[in-house]
Amino acid sequence: MARAKKEISLQAEVEMTIVLSTVAESFGLSMAELRGGTRSRAVVLPRQIAMYLAKQMTAASLQEIGNEFGGKHHTTVMHSIAKINEQRRMDQNLDRAVTTLLEKFRPPAT
Repeated sequence: MARAKKEISLQAEVEMTIVLSTVAESFGLSMAELRGGTRSRAVVLPRQIAMYLAKQMTAASLQEIGNEFGGKHHTTVMHSIAKINEQRRMDQNLDRAVTTLLEKFRPPAT
């Protein structure tokens, strides 16, 4: 949890569409695929990462994030956030991928 608080304190708040477009581009998907209901692994993991980043980078509630992702229930968003948090601790490659995405939201150094 300390890492999450630190990350958000370093970031400027961004719009949900920017989070979606950044994740979609990084994984070679469309924003419609991230928002859709496809359950293939190639879409589910990026969607979970996008939900995680949306919570980290925006002021949106869990319900608002769920609505942005095709009307997903707020508990689905909670599950996605928890899953990415857990996987980041266990999988260095995923942690690096999420960290790289987070860095894209950092304001440029002056």
